[in-house]
Amino acid sequence: MNAYNFLSFVQNEYDFARANGILSEINLKNCWKHWMTAELVHVFNQADALFELQTDVYYPAIKSPAIKPNDQESAEFLRYQSGKVPETVKEKRLASRCDFSVKTPDGESYFEIRCGNKSVFSKSKDLLKVESDMERIEAMKKANPGLNITVVFAFFGAFESKEIEAFKALDNSSRCSYLLDSALTGSSSISRLCQMQRAGKPRLCLAAYSV
Repeated sequence: MNAYNFLSFVQNEYDFARANGILSEINLKNCWKHWMTAELVHVFNQADALFELQTDVYYPAIKSPAIKPNDQESAEFLRYQSGKVPETVKEKRLASRCDFSVKTPDGESYFEIRCGNKSVFSKSKDLLKVESDMERIEAMKKANPGLNITVVFAFFGAFESKEIEAFKALDNSSRCSYLLDSALTGSSSISRLCQMQRAGKPRLCLAAYSV
């Protein structure tokens, strides 16, 4: 499940009215990530399609065909540390993890959730943090090409052209990030991040980047 397919699924299954209310309350900012993670997991749980959900999942390293998936003693995981190449570890407590994973007959997808308001996407230092998340999942993918990882940025606000221009670090010729705008409906509600609707009323937007 890539970024576009994930956003299409959420668009069809999720009621954004309550989410807009929660994310507009700045005194709840320390709860946003956990709340949004629970909301998205709940959406998958309630869907008609067959999904197998797990939360707080550790990233697996490349496994030998001889190792059975349920052989926990032989399982290996990936550990990412900033500025270093991801390494293989056997202890879960040392491993990197995502917020939830979704298994389908086609494979398993891993999701990480980040939340914020307009300021997160308006300050260069915060944009660098977002870009570092992208670099991290790119490194994890390189270490284990079998991983399918999506990082989702849920943020609340309205943006002017100058602010959207700064998104080029996140959506460009080498990175394709999509955005679901809860203020829009139909096919126009999902676009490239840099093509998001200018200004308008503050609302929830979900930006997603997959590797």
